[in-house]
Parts: sequence; C-alpha cells; structure tokens
Amino acid sequence: AERLMWLFAVLESIIIPIPVDPLLVATVLARPADWIRLTAGCTIASIIGGGLGWLLGAVLGVGIEQILAMLPHVIAAPEKFAAVQDGFVTFGIVLVFIGAFTPLPYKVIAVSAGIAGFALLPFLATSLVGRGLRFAIVAGIARHHGDARIVMSLLSALVLLIGGALWLVQ
Repeated sequence: AERLMWLFAVLESIIIPIPVDPLLVATVLARPADWIRLTAGCTIASIIGGGLGWLLGAVLGVGIEQILAMLPHVIAAPEKFAAVQDGFVTFGIVLVFIGAFTPLPYKVIAVSAGIAGFALLPFLATSLVGRGLRFAIVAGIARHHGDARIVMSLLSALVLLIGGALWLVQ
C-alpha cells in the first residue's frame, strides 16, 4: 500500500485528478506509529511528480495545449492552465504555495510553472513546504484521531507558515 501511495502521489502531481490524501490516511491508519515516515514519503513522491510536471511544462512549453486538447476535458482542464499561466506573472511563489497546499489541482500549477519559466528550485522549495504541511496535517489528524491539541498545533503551524510566506513575498 505504501508503494502504491508513492506512485499515486507522483502521478497525482502530473495527471491524475484525484488527491492522494485518502491513500495517505489509509496507510497512516494501518501503521499509526509510522505516520511521520509515511508523510515524508508521500511528500517526497509528490514533489518528484511536481518536478516532472514542471519539466513537462518547460520542455513542451506552449505545445502542451495541443496535448491537452487530446485528453478528456476533466483531466486536461485547459481553462485552468491558461488562468494559472497568466497568474504566474504577478503571483508566482504564492500560486505555487496555494497549489501545493490546497486541494486545487497541483498538476496544473506544476506544468504551468514550467511553461511560464518559473525557476525550478523556488518551485520545489515552495512545493515542499506546501505539500509537506498539507500532508502532515492530514496524517497528523488521522494518526491522532482528531486530538484537539494536535489539530490546534498543526493549524497554528499552518497560520505561522502562511504568514511567513506572505511576509517573504512582500
């Protein structure tokens, strides 16, 4: 199950429209003592997929639109790619964090970052923070079955990280 979660995390960052979170929860519930390792593995796999998505966007560039036209609309989401590409001009690092942390399609952010020429290292670093925080919150809640102290600690860390990211961007 763990290897399947890693594979799914990589593919979810490139093409699969279904989040990896349910698999992460299932693996954490199966092995609660390993929740930190499982979270780290899921995060790293997702970042690898995001890097591959970035590379795909950088190599194929604007030609990706022709490939998207061949895919089913629900997977390709061409209007989302166009909107994200426009947003990178103004909000680059904020878009990466939002895409990495929220349930928005991270694959759209990853490929669009490559197309827009967003630098790879800031993309990977921001993705690591966003994806790692998201998966840590999900896995922490699953591990501790909603223990109020843990949930509040994780949410406090989230607020601090978002505040710090906004401070750095300005």
